[in-house]
Amino acid sequence: MTTTPLSNETSHGTLAITCHRCQAQYRIRNAHRLTNASRSTCRTCGARFAVLTTAQPIDAGQTALHSLIEAQTPPAPDHSDRDQQHPSTMHGTFRGSGGTLLGMQIVNVCLTLITLGVYHFWGKAKIRRYLFSHTAFGSDRFAYHGTGKELSQGFLKAMLVFGLPYVSLGAAHSVLDLPRWVDLLSQALAGLVLFLYVPIATVNARRYRCARTSWRGIRFSFRGRTTEFLKLYARGWAFTFLTLGTYYPYFQTQRQAFLHAHTYFGNQRFGFTGHGSGIMLPFAVTLVSTYVVLGLCGLALAFQLTNAGLTLLLIPFVLGPLWIWLLGQKQKYFWDHTIFGEARFSSTITWQTLFTLYLGNIGLLMVTLGWAWPWVTVRNARFHIETLSLQGPVDLDRVLQDQVESSVTGEGLSNLLDTGFDMDT
Repeated sequence: MTTTPLSNETSHGTLAITCHRCQAQYRIRNAHRLTNASRSTCRTCGARFAVLTTAQPIDAGQTALHSLIEAQTPPAPDHSDRDQQHPSTMHGTFRGSGGTLLGMQIVNVCLTLITLGVYHFWGKAKIRRYLFSHTAFGSDRFAYHGTGKELSQGFLKAMLVFGLPYVSLGAAHSVLDLPRWVDLLSQALAGLVLFLYVPIATVNARRYRCARTSWRGIRFSFRGRTTEFLKLYARGWAFTFLTLGTYYPYFQTQRQAFLHAHTYFGNQRFGFTGHGSGIMLPFAVTLVSTYVVLGLCGLALAFQLTNAGLTLLLIPFVLGPLWIWLLGQKQKYFWDHTIFGEARFSSTITWQTLFTLYLGNIGLLMVTLGWAWPWVTVRNARFHIETLSLQGPVDLDRVLQDQVESSVTGEGLSNLLDTGFDMDT
Protein backbone atom coordinates (compact mmCIF):
# COMPACT_ATOMS: atom_id res chain seq x y z
CA MET A 1 0.00 0.00 0.00
CA THR A 2 1.48 3.35 -1.00
CA THR A 3 0.59 6.96 -0.35
CA THR A 4 0.89 9.88 -2.68
CA PRO A 5 0.87 13.52 -1.55
CA LEU A 6 -1.73 15.58 -3.34
CA SER A 7 -1.71 19.27 -2.70
CA ASN A 8 -1.26 22.07 -0.30
CA GLU A 9 -3.76 24.43 1.24
CA THR A 10 -4.90 27.16 -1.13
CA SER A 11 -4.92 30.87 -0.46
CA HIS A 12 -8.66 30.84 0.23
CA GLY A 13 -8.41 28.25 2.97
CA THR A 14 -9.70 25.40 0.84
CA LEU A 15 -7.81 22.21 0.20
CA ALA A 16 -7.25 21.07 -3.41
CA ILE A 17 -7.11 17.32 -3.98
CA THR A 18 -6.17 15.51 -7.22
CA CYS A 19 -7.20 11.91 -7.81
CA HIS A 20 -4.17 9.64 -8.24
CA ARG A 21 -5.90 7.62 -11.00
CA CYS A 22 -7.77 10.02 -13.31
CA GLN A 23 -6.23 13.34 -12.16
CA ALA A 24 -9.66 14.82 -11.43
CA GLN A 25 -9.41 17.81 -9.04
CA TYR A 26 -11.63 18.50 -6.04
CA ARG A 27 -11.71 21.20 -3.35
CA ILE A 28 -12.47 20.65 0.34
CA ARG A 29 -13.90 23.87 1.68
CA ASN A 30 -13.94 22.89 5.37
CA ALA A 31 -10.55 21.27 5.71
CA HIS A 32 -10.60 21.70 9.49
CA ARG A 33 -13.36 19.11 9.71
CA LEU A 34 -11.19 16.37 8.22
CA THR A 35 -10.12 13.63 10.54
CA ASN A 36 -7.21 11.32 10.00
CA ALA A 37 -7.92 8.63 7.37
CA SER A 38 -11.18 10.17 6.22
CA ARG A 39 -12.36 8.06 3.27
CA SER A 40 -14.08 9.04 0.05
CA THR A 41 -14.56 7.96 -3.58
CA CYS A 42 -13.63 9.78 -6.78
CA ARG A 43 -16.82 10.69 -8.61
CA THR A 44 -15.08 10.46 -11.99
CA CYS A 45 -13.35 7.07 -11.96
CA GLY A 46 -14.60 5.48 -8.71
CA ALA A 47 -11.16 5.20 -7.07
CA ARG A 48 -11.25 4.81 -3.27
CA PHE A 49 -8.89 6.94 -1.20
CA ALA A 50 -8.18 8.03 2.36
CA VAL A 51 -7.06 11.54 3.37
CA LEU A 52 -4.31 11.53 6.01
CA THR A 53 -3.83 14.82 7.83
CA THR A 54 -0.75 15.95 9.78
CA ALA A 55 -0.21 19.25 11.52
CA GLN A 56 3.33 20.57 10.89
CA PRO A 57 4.49 24.14 11.71
CA ILE A 58 5.59 26.14 8.70
CA ASP A 59 6.16 29.46 10.54
CA ALA A 60 5.38 30.85 13.97
CA GLY A 61 1.76 30.66 15.04
CA GLN A 62 0.66 28.90 11.89
CA THR A 63 -0.11 25.31 11.04
CA ALA A 64 -0.12 23.88 7.56
CA LEU A 65 -2.50 21.12 6.64
CA HIS A 66 -0.90 18.54 4.35
CA SER A 67 -3.09 16.02 2.61
CA LEU A 68 -2.03 12.62 1.43
CA ILE A 69 -4.06 10.25 -0.74
CA GLU A 70 -3.70 6.56 -0.19
CA ALA A 71 -4.18 4.22 -3.15
CA GLN A 72 -6.02 1.27 -1.71
CA THR A 73 -6.74 -2.22 -2.91
CA PRO A 74 -10.26 -2.20 -4.40
CA PRO A 75 -12.83 -3.58 -1.97
CA ALA A 76 -14.24 -7.05 -2.51
CA PRO A 77 -17.00 -6.97 -5.12
CA ASP A 78 -20.53 -6.67 -3.85
CA HIS A 79 -22.24 -9.63 -5.47
CA SER A 80 -25.68 -8.34 -4.52
CA ASP A 81 -25.12 -5.16 -6.56
CA ARG A 82 -23.73 -7.16 -9.45
CA ASP A 83 -26.75 -9.47 -9.43
CA GLN A 84 -29.03 -6.45 -9.55
CA GLN A 85 -27.25 -5.00 -12.58
CA HIS A 86 -26.48 -8.24 -14.42
CA PRO A 87 -28.68 -10.98 -12.93
CA SER A 88 -27.56 -14.56 -13.36
CA THR A 89 -31.02 -15.45 -14.71
CA MET A 90 -33.15 -13.26 -16.94
CA HIS A 91 -36.71 -14.17 -17.86
CA GLY A 92 -38.95 -13.05 -20.71
CA THR A 93 -42.32 -11.36 -20.19
CA PHE A 94 -45.12 -10.15 -22.44
CA ARG A 95 -47.64 -7.49 -21.41
CA GLY A 96 -49.68 -7.01 -24.58
CA SER A 97 -53.48 -6.98 -24.62
CA GLY A 98 -55.77 -8.79 -27.02
CA GLY A 99 -58.36 -6.02 -26.78
CA THR A 100 -55.85 -3.35 -27.84
CA LEU A 101 -54.64 -5.54 -30.67
CA LEU A 102 -58.24 -6.09 -31.84
CA GLY A 103 -58.80 -2.34 -32.09
CA MET A 104 -55.60 -1.93 -34.10
CA GLN A 105 -56.57 -4.79 -36.37
CA ILE A 106 -60.02 -3.34 -37.08
CA VAL A 107 -58.48 0.00 -38.06
CA ASN A 108 -55.88 -1.76 -40.22
CA VAL A 109 -58.51 -3.81 -42.05
CA CYS A 110 -60.65 -0.74 -42.75
CA LEU A 111 -57.69 1.29 -44.05
CA THR A 112 -56.46 -1.66 -46.10
CA LEU A 113 -59.86 -1.96 -47.79
CA ILE A 114 -60.04 1.78 -48.46
CA THR A 115 -56.53 1.84 -49.98
CA LEU A 116 -57.11 -1.38 -51.96
CA GLY A 117 -54.53 -3.29 -49.95
CA VAL A 118 -51.75 -0.69 -49.93
CA TYR A 119 -52.05 0.06 -46.19
CA HIS A 120 -51.48 -3.61 -45.31
CA PHE A 121 -47.73 -3.08 -44.94
CA TRP A 122 -48.09 -0.03 -42.69
CA GLY A 123 -50.62 -1.84 -40.53
CA LYS A 124 -48.30 -4.82 -40.25
CA ALA A 125 -45.40 -2.61 -39.14
CA LYS A 126 -47.66 -0.93 -36.59
CA ILE A 127 -48.74 -4.23 -35.06
CA ARG A 128 -45.14 -5.43 -34.90
CA ARG A 129 -44.10 -2.27 -33.06
CA TYR A 130 -46.87 -2.84 -30.54
CA LEU A 131 -45.97 -6.50 -29.97
CA PHE A 132 -42.24 -5.87 -29.65
CA SER A 133 -42.72 -2.88 -27.35
CA HIS A 134 -44.70 -5.08 -24.95
CA THR A 135 -42.15 -7.89 -25.04
CA ALA A 136 -39.40 -7.67 -22.43
CA PHE A 137 -36.38 -9.72 -21.49
CA GLY A 138 -35.01 -9.05 -18.04
CA SER A 139 -36.20 -5.54 -17.24
CA ASP A 140 -35.82 -4.09 -20.74
CA ARG A 141 -38.27 -4.13 -23.62
CA PHE A 142 -37.63 -4.79 -27.28
CA ALA A 143 -38.26 -2.23 -30.00
CA TYR A 144 -39.13 -2.71 -33.67
CA HIS A 145 -37.87 -0.08 -36.12
CA GLY A 146 -39.23 -1.36 -39.41
CA THR A 147 -41.58 0.78 -41.48
CA GLY A 148 -44.46 0.13 -43.81
CA LYS A 149 -42.54 1.74 -46.66
CA GLU A 150 -39.71 -0.78 -46.25
CA LEU A 151 -42.12 -3.71 -46.17
CA SER A 152 -43.93 -2.54 -49.30
CA GLN A 153 -40.66 -2.00 -51.16
CA GLY A 154 -39.44 -5.42 -50.09
CA PHE A 155 -42.65 -7.05 -51.31
CA LEU A 156 -42.38 -5.39 -54.72
CA LYS A 157 -38.74 -6.48 -55.07
CA ALA A 158 -39.65 -10.03 -54.05
CA MET A 159 -42.43 -10.16 -56.64
CA LEU A 160 -40.01 -9.03 -59.34
CA VAL A 161 -37.28 -11.46 -58.32
CA PHE A 162 -39.38 -14.57 -57.64
CA GLY A 163 -43.07 -13.94 -58.19
CA LEU A 164 -42.92 -12.78 -61.79
CA PRO A 165 -40.61 -15.60 -63.05
CA TYR A 166 -42.66 -18.27 -61.26
CA VAL A 167 -45.99 -16.96 -62.55
CA SER A 168 -44.58 -16.59 -66.08
CA LEU A 169 -43.28 -20.16 -66.16
CA GLY A 170 -46.58 -21.45 -64.79
CA ALA A 171 -48.55 -19.50 -67.38
CA ALA A 172 -46.33 -20.81 -70.17
CA HIS A 173 -47.05 -24.38 -69.06
CA SER A 174 -50.81 -23.83 -68.80
CA VAL A 175 -51.56 -21.55 -71.74
CA LEU A 176 -48.96 -22.07 -74.45
CA ASP A 177 -48.71 -25.17 -76.62
CA LEU A 178 -45.01 -25.83 -76.17
CA PRO A 179 -42.93 -28.78 -77.33
CA ARG A 180 -42.60 -31.57 -74.81
CA TRP A 181 -39.01 -30.85 -73.88
CA VAL A 182 -39.64 -27.08 -73.55
CA ASP A 183 -42.65 -27.74 -71.32
CA LEU A 184 -40.62 -30.04 -69.06
CA LEU A 185 -37.83 -27.48 -68.91
CA SER A 186 -40.24 -24.69 -67.89
CA GLN A 187 -41.72 -26.89 -65.14
CA ALA A 188 -38.23 -27.72 -63.88
CA LEU A 189 -37.30 -24.03 -63.83
CA ALA A 190 -40.50 -23.19 -61.95
CA GLY A 191 -39.69 -25.86 -59.38
CA LEU A 192 -36.16 -24.48 -59.06
CA VAL A 193 -37.48 -20.95 -58.46
CA LEU A 194 -39.81 -22.27 -55.76
CA PHE A 195 -37.01 -24.32 -54.18
CA LEU A 196 -34.64 -21.33 -54.05
CA TYR A 197 -37.36 -19.08 -52.68
CA VAL A 198 -37.56 -20.70 -49.23
CA PRO A 199 -33.88 -20.54 -48.14
CA ILE A 200 -33.34 -17.08 -49.64
CA ALA A 201 -36.47 -15.79 -47.91
CA THR A 202 -35.43 -17.40 -44.62
CA VAL A 203 -31.96 -15.85 -44.54
CA ASN A 204 -32.83 -12.39 -45.81
CA ALA A 205 -36.01 -12.03 -43.76
CA ARG A 206 -34.01 -12.90 -40.63
CA ARG A 207 -31.36 -10.37 -41.66
CA TYR A 208 -33.97 -7.64 -42.03
CA ARG A 209 -35.86 -8.41 -38.83
CA CYS A 210 -32.68 -8.56 -36.76
CA ALA A 211 -31.50 -5.22 -38.16
CA ARG A 212 -34.86 -3.65 -37.28
CA THR A 213 -35.04 -5.07 -33.74
CA SER A 214 -33.29 -3.55 -30.72
CA TRP A 215 -32.99 -4.27 -27.00
CA ARG A 216 -31.46 -1.85 -24.47
CA GLY A 217 -30.98 0.55 -27.39
CA ILE A 218 -28.68 -1.87 -29.28
CA ARG A 219 -29.75 -3.60 -32.48
CA PHE A 220 -29.43 -7.22 -33.50
CA SER A 221 -27.88 -8.30 -36.79
CA PHE A 222 -27.60 -11.42 -38.90
CA ARG A 223 -24.39 -11.95 -40.89
CA GLY A 224 -24.85 -15.33 -42.50
CA ARG A 225 -24.26 -15.53 -46.25
CA THR A 226 -27.13 -16.55 -48.47
CA THR A 227 -24.92 -18.76 -50.64
CA GLU A 228 -23.71 -20.75 -47.62
CA PHE A 229 -27.27 -21.33 -46.45
CA LEU A 230 -28.31 -22.38 -49.96
CA LYS A 231 -25.57 -25.04 -49.97
CA LEU A 232 -26.66 -26.26 -46.53
CA TYR A 233 -30.31 -26.30 -47.61
CA ALA A 234 -29.68 -28.22 -50.84
CA ARG A 235 -27.34 -30.72 -49.16
CA GLY A 236 -29.75 -31.26 -46.27
CA TRP A 237 -32.75 -32.04 -48.46
CA ALA A 238 -30.68 -34.27 -50.76
CA PHE A 239 -29.46 -36.39 -47.83
CA THR A 240 -32.96 -36.42 -46.35
CA PHE A 241 -34.45 -37.92 -49.52
CA LEU A 242 -31.58 -40.39 -49.94
CA THR A 243 -31.95 -41.63 -46.34
CA LEU A 244 -35.78 -41.79 -46.51
CA GLY A 245 -36.12 -38.99 -43.96
CA THR A 246 -33.73 -40.24 -41.27
CA TYR A 247 -31.25 -37.42 -41.96
CA TYR A 248 -33.89 -34.75 -41.33
CA PRO A 249 -33.02 -34.15 -37.61
CA TYR A 250 -29.40 -33.48 -38.55
CA PHE A 251 -30.50 -31.14 -41.34
CA GLN A 252 -32.78 -29.23 -38.99
CA THR A 253 -30.06 -28.91 -36.35
CA GLN A 254 -27.51 -27.69 -38.91
CA ARG A 255 -30.06 -25.15 -40.15
CA GLN A 256 -30.66 -23.91 -36.62
CA ALA A 257 -26.94 -23.76 -35.88
CA PHE A 258 -26.39 -21.61 -38.97
CA LEU A 259 -29.15 -19.17 -38.04
CA HIS A 260 -28.15 -18.84 -34.39
CA ALA A 261 -24.37 -18.81 -34.83
CA HIS A 262 -24.57 -15.95 -37.35
CA THR A 263 -26.87 -13.80 -35.21
CA TYR A 264 -25.34 -10.93 -33.23
CA PHE A 265 -26.51 -8.59 -30.50
CA GLY A 266 -24.44 -5.50 -31.11
CA ASN A 267 -20.89 -6.77 -31.44
CA GLN A 268 -21.50 -9.95 -29.41
CA ARG A 269 -22.29 -13.21 -31.17
CA PHE A 270 -24.73 -15.97 -30.27
CA GLY A 271 -23.65 -19.60 -30.40
CA PHE A 272 -25.19 -23.03 -30.81
CA THR A 273 -23.91 -26.32 -29.36
CA GLY A 274 -26.62 -28.76 -30.47
CA HIS A 275 -26.24 -31.88 -32.60
CA GLY A 276 -28.72 -33.83 -34.71
CA SER A 277 -28.47 -36.86 -32.44
CA GLY A 278 -30.13 -34.83 -29.68
CA ILE A 279 -33.54 -34.92 -31.40
CA MET A 280 -33.08 -38.19 -33.29
CA LEU A 281 -34.99 -40.33 -30.76
CA PRO A 282 -38.21 -38.24 -30.62
CA PHE A 283 -38.10 -37.83 -34.40
CA ALA A 284 -37.71 -41.59 -34.94
CA VAL A 285 -40.59 -42.37 -32.57
CA THR A 286 -42.84 -39.85 -34.30
CA LEU A 287 -41.88 -40.97 -37.81
CA VAL A 288 -42.38 -44.68 -37.13
CA SER A 289 -45.70 -44.03 -35.36
CA THR A 290 -46.86 -41.93 -38.32
CA TYR A 291 -46.06 -44.74 -40.76
CA VAL A 292 -47.92 -47.24 -38.56
CA VAL A 293 -51.04 -45.07 -38.20
CA LEU A 294 -51.16 -44.19 -41.90
CA GLY A 295 -50.65 -47.85 -42.77
CA LEU A 296 -53.56 -48.91 -40.56
CA CYS A 297 -55.78 -46.26 -42.10
CA GLY A 298 -54.78 -47.34 -45.58
CA LEU A 299 -55.53 -50.99 -44.85
CA ALA A 300 -58.90 -50.13 -43.31
CA LEU A 301 -59.91 -48.16 -46.40
CA ALA A 302 -58.53 -50.77 -48.82
CA PHE A 303 -60.49 -53.63 -47.26
CA GLN A 304 -63.54 -51.42 -46.64
CA LEU A 305 -63.80 -52.35 -43.01
CA THR A 306 -66.86 -51.28 -41.09
CA ASN A 307 -64.77 -49.25 -38.65
CA ALA A 308 -62.71 -47.53 -41.36
CA GLY A 309 -64.15 -44.16 -40.39
CA LEU A 310 -63.13 -44.62 -36.75
CA THR A 311 -59.66 -45.64 -37.87
CA LEU A 312 -59.26 -42.29 -39.62
CA LEU A 313 -59.71 -40.59 -36.25
CA LEU A 314 -56.26 -41.89 -35.35
CA ILE A 315 -54.76 -39.20 -37.59
CA PRO A 316 -55.92 -36.10 -35.62
CA PHE A 317 -56.17 -37.70 -32.18
CA VAL A 318 -52.92 -39.69 -32.24
CA LEU A 319 -50.67 -38.08 -34.81
CA GLY A 320 -51.68 -34.55 -33.80
CA PRO A 321 -50.44 -34.79 -30.18
CA LEU A 322 -47.45 -36.86 -31.33
CA TRP A 323 -46.19 -34.20 -33.75
CA ILE A 324 -46.83 -31.49 -31.16
CA TRP A 325 -44.70 -33.53 -28.74
CA LEU A 326 -41.93 -33.62 -31.35
CA LEU A 327 -42.23 -29.87 -31.95
CA GLY A 328 -41.96 -29.18 -28.22
CA GLN A 329 -38.93 -31.45 -27.89
CA LYS A 330 -37.25 -29.76 -30.84
CA GLN A 331 -37.89 -26.19 -29.68
CA LYS A 332 -36.69 -26.96 -26.16
CA TYR A 333 -33.54 -28.66 -27.44
CA PHE A 334 -32.70 -25.80 -29.80
CA TRP A 335 -33.08 -23.14 -27.12
CA ASP A 336 -31.29 -25.16 -24.44
CA HIS A 337 -28.24 -25.35 -26.74
CA THR A 338 -28.18 -21.68 -27.70
CA ILE A 339 -25.57 -19.60 -25.88
CA PHE A 340 -24.67 -15.94 -25.54
CA GLY A 341 -21.20 -15.42 -24.16
CA GLU A 342 -20.93 -17.47 -20.99
CA ALA A 343 -24.71 -17.63 -20.53
CA ARG A 344 -27.06 -20.26 -21.92
CA PHE A 345 -30.72 -20.04 -22.86
CA SER A 346 -33.20 -22.37 -21.23
CA SER A 347 -36.75 -23.27 -22.27
CA THR A 348 -39.50 -24.73 -20.11
CA ILE A 349 -41.68 -25.80 -23.06
CA THR A 350 -43.42 -29.14 -22.60
CA TRP A 351 -45.65 -30.99 -25.01
CA GLN A 352 -48.57 -30.66 -22.58
CA THR A 353 -48.37 -26.86 -22.44
CA LEU A 354 -47.80 -26.62 -26.19
CA PHE A 355 -50.76 -28.92 -26.88
CA THR A 356 -52.95 -26.85 -24.56
CA LEU A 357 -51.87 -23.68 -26.35
CA TYR A 358 -52.71 -25.02 -29.81
CA LEU A 359 -55.96 -26.60 -28.67
CA GLY A 360 -57.06 -23.36 -27.03
CA ASN A 361 -56.15 -21.34 -30.13
CA ILE A 362 -58.14 -23.61 -32.42
CA GLY A 363 -61.11 -23.47 -30.08
CA LEU A 364 -61.03 -19.67 -29.88
CA LEU A 365 -60.82 -19.26 -33.65
CA MET A 366 -63.63 -21.75 -34.30
CA VAL A 367 -66.01 -20.31 -31.70
CA THR A 368 -65.44 -16.68 -32.76
CA LEU A 369 -65.17 -17.42 -36.51
CA GLY A 370 -61.68 -15.94 -36.57
CA TRP A 371 -62.36 -12.78 -34.52
CA ALA A 372 -60.20 -14.09 -31.68
CA TRP A 373 -57.06 -13.77 -33.80
CA PRO A 374 -55.65 -10.92 -31.60
CA TRP A 375 -56.00 -13.05 -28.46
CA VAL A 376 -54.42 -16.00 -30.25
CA THR A 377 -51.48 -13.77 -31.21
CA VAL A 378 -51.11 -12.57 -27.62
CA ARG A 379 -51.32 -16.13 -26.30
CA ASN A 380 -48.59 -17.29 -28.68
CA ALA A 381 -46.30 -14.36 -27.92
CA ARG A 382 -46.72 -14.71 -24.14
CA PHE A 383 -46.18 -18.46 -24.24
CA HIS A 384 -42.99 -18.43 -26.31
CA ILE A 385 -41.29 -15.53 -24.51
CA GLU A 386 -42.30 -16.48 -20.96
CA THR A 387 -41.03 -20.06 -21.32
CA LEU A 388 -37.59 -18.68 -22.19
CA SER A 389 -34.79 -17.59 -19.85
CA LEU A 390 -31.08 -16.80 -20.04
CA GLN A 391 -28.98 -18.34 -17.28
CA GLY A 392 -25.42 -17.44 -16.42
CA PRO A 393 -23.26 -14.31 -16.20
CA VAL A 394 -23.96 -11.71 -18.86
CA ASP A 395 -21.66 -8.69 -19.20
CA LEU A 396 -23.98 -6.34 -21.05
CA ASP A 397 -21.54 -3.45 -20.58
CA ARG A 398 -19.27 -5.06 -23.18
CA VAL A 399 -22.00 -5.05 -25.83
CA LEU A 400 -21.49 -2.19 -28.29
CA GLN A 401 -23.55 -1.17 -31.30
CA ASP A 402 -22.17 -2.52 -34.56
CA GLN A 403 -23.87 -1.10 -37.62
CA VAL A 404 -24.68 -3.65 -40.33
CA GLU A 405 -26.68 -2.75 -43.41
CA SER A 406 -29.55 -5.00 -44.48
CA SER A 407 -31.78 -5.29 -47.50
CA VAL A 408 -35.56 -5.28 -47.31
CA THR A 409 -36.02 -7.78 -50.14
CA GLY A 410 -35.89 -10.75 -47.79
CA GLU A 411 -38.71 -9.39 -45.67
CA GLY A 412 -40.75 -9.02 -48.84
CA LEU A 413 -40.06 -12.66 -49.64
CA SER A 414 -41.27 -13.75 -46.24
CA ASN A 415 -44.43 -11.69 -46.69
CA LEU A 416 -45.52 -14.08 -49.43
CA LEU A 417 -45.96 -16.85 -46.87
CA ASP A 418 -46.14 -14.75 -43.69
CA THR A 419 -48.20 -16.15 -40.82
CA GLY A 420 -48.00 -13.17 -38.50
CA PHE A 421 -45.98 -12.48 -35.38
CA ASP A 422 -43.85 -15.28 -34.04
CA MET A 423 -40.88 -15.68 -31.73
CA ASP A 424 -38.30 -17.14 -34.08
CA THR A 425 -36.05 -19.78 -32.66
